[in-house]
Amino acid sequence: MNNYVWTGAPNPVRVWCVDPRGPAIIDFVEAAYDLRRDPADWLRALMRAGAPILDRGLGVFAVTLERPPEPGPVRIDEVHLELAPAGLAESLVRMQGEVDMRLLWPISRPGRAPKTLSEVTADRDPRVFDYVMRHFDFARDGFGLSAAGPDGRGLHLFVLLPERSGLTPQSRERWHMLAAHLGAGYRLSHAVRSALKPSRTDLPHGAEAVIDPSNFRVTDAHGQAKSRGGLEALREAALVVDRARGAMRRAEPEKALELWRALVRGRWSTIDWFDSDGRRYVLGVPNPLGVSDPRGLTEREFQVVAYAASGQINKMIAYHLGISKGRVSSLLSSAMRKLGVSNRAQLVRQFRDFTDGQQPRG
Repeated sequence: MNNYVWTGAPNPVRVWCVDPRGPAIIDFVEAAYDLRRDPADWLRALMRAGAPILDRGLGVFAVTLERPPEPGPVRIDEVHLELAPAGLAESLVRMQGEVDMRLLWPISRPGRAPKTLSEVTADRDPRVFDYVMRHFDFARDGFGLSAAGPDGRGLHLFVLLPERSGLTPQSRERWHMLAAHLGAGYRLSHAVRSALKPSRTDLPHGAEAVIDPSNFRVTDAHGQAKSRGGLEALREAALVVDRARGAMRRAEPEKALELWRALVRGRWSTIDWFDSDGRRYVLGVPNPLGVSDPRGLTEREFQVVAYAASGQINKMIAYHLGISKGRVSSLLSSAMRKLGVSNRAQLVRQFRDFTDGQQPRG
């Protein structure tokens, strides 16, 4: 954490910048896509891998929660305390019993750019900061990474901080990238654990492509992976990920994170798979956002508009989906034409109007 002056405050105060740096950012991303272990251990392993960038000495915890589509109480389903200090579980239970959980609704929007609690509550309702932090009297601030979908359900990873803190634009962008991988990895792990994803192929994890990393040749392909450009996009992604996981993870870890996109063409994640002889292959596993639209938007248009509706800028939408910024702009324009609106704000309003209550669960 780097010391800097937060000049956005009415009276400038000295705070701490929470900036993820070093090889551990790639360790975290790698762990997000590691399906070799029992799915129940996925989150514990992920938190351990990310400890060097996550744990600031006061603990890290994760919750699965549901945020209703309309303003209302946020419901916490499960709490995971792999890196949590003693007594944190009791603090969380006490907070749920004493804090009006409706106060968490405006600050738990899926897809928002990561901010510390003190930053986001300053923009919303300053009471929330005091209501929450009084239950964690050993900490002075906190921030979280969200793996929730546009429907408001999913995983949130929280870091407790020893000082009132802020994020620079650069550090906020890195955390946003890490949150994109957290979300993609969570969807994969959740599908494996709950068997919600039926396999359409005979390949492991329902993969649509198999790539040999010794020569980056696609050895098998099914479904949309055989479409025009699909095979080349998967092969190119496997090359980029291999580069990011190699020498670059230590020499230029921040550049490696930027290169390793969360998805390939909005559809696939690339993960390792080892055959019975221990030989490694790269699988292209379908991992889309899992949304559809009854009013004529294509799956990709719906994905882009859903991310835009959650407040994400085009650069981060492109990172989430593994497509270019130009393609994001094109898809937004196409969606506007189909829905008969002339600007982004109208598009978001109309999208929210006809998707309330229609988004998939899980």
